[in-house]
Amino acid sequence: MKILSGFFTDELAVDLGTVNTLIYAPNQGIILNEPSAVAIQKYTGEVVSIGSQALKLLGREPHDIEVHRPIRGGTIDNFEITQKLLRGFLQKAHGSHPRRSHLVVGVPGSATPVERKAVRDAARDARAGRVDLLDEGLAAAFGAGLDFEDEHAHLVVDIGGGTTNIAIIASGGIVNSVSLQAAGNAMDEAVRDYVRVKHSIQIGERTAERLKIELGAACDGEGVPCEKTEIVGKQLINGSALPVDIGADEVRVALEPVLSQISAAVRRVVEDAKPEVTADIYYSGVVLTGGGALLRGMSERLQHDLSLHVATPDDPLTAVAMGAGRLMADPEKLSRASIRQDSPVWEDTEKLVANW
Repeated sequence: MKILSGFFTDELAVDLGTVNTLIYAPNQGIILNEPSAVAIQKYTGEVVSIGSQALKLLGREPHDIEVHRPIRGGTIDNFEITQKLLRGFLQKAHGSHPRRSHLVVGVPGSATPVERKAVRDAARDARAGRVDLLDEGLAAAFGAGLDFEDEHAHLVVDIGGGTTNIAIIASGGIVNSVSLQAAGNAMDEAVRDYVRVKHSIQIGERTAERLKIELGAACDGEGVPCEKTEIVGKQLINGSALPVDIGADEVRVALEPVLSQISAAVRRVVEDAKPEVTADIYYSGVVLTGGGALLRGMSERLQHDLSLHVATPDDPLTAVAMGAGRLMADPEKLSRASIRQDSPVWEDTEKLVANW
């Protein structure tokens, strides 16, 4: 029966992110990397498009279509829409051969039992036969190349779209895990707030994200200080269009509160660690993953603020999906690393730490 089930079941690792969803398949690697967006027909509830095609409509939707980004802060904000989104992505991953799937899904370390249950239920409603949940920090660590059996502690900072996950990993389990809302979306919102206050114009989500990517930097000296780009916003006073030149120095000022919050949170996690863990981190440093790792000067900023060496994998965006895929290939390790359904991860740390 086990052999036969392999013909009808796909094993997939899913990074269900606020901004992007990635799906990993054994022996194939990343088979899907799409924005976590879905366009819905207002009156019928029918899915018009998902992923990049849906994101193209954001901010310019026809009157009978709504574009949803149902994952907020790393957790499900709209269950029904998330279920449609995940089902659509699984259909893309399966192609024309729908199958029951074994899904390994990354979730924020501080997700509540209710939030974790919502992820499990959405996956099962999207035809998943079995669902295992992993702390995103743990998955990112293995995706970055850390050894599952290494008993020494490692500090992983995964800056995603909705959350920044800070985790201390040892012996294939979580020593400590913290999630905060200061992440990519918070940076975009900070840019929008700055432009609204400084220039009295309103800009959309995609324009703010473009400013962050093109001009954003985590510390002084990164990029060209006088670099500028033109954006067109909507004037607050009369609603008309107004072109404005935004400089890289302005974007750095806008991002500073969010970046300071991330650095402070990482510092607190280190300060709260046990002496042996602190000693290990001194030698092993910080592993930086997620889309936030691509912000210019981010690793240098953390290195300066924490006085620790910071390493970034070659492809930090795929670390969570790749790490979950690595664990999926070893059922025993996956069983040890998976979040138990009967207790929150931060209250049951000892049960998650594997002693090999």
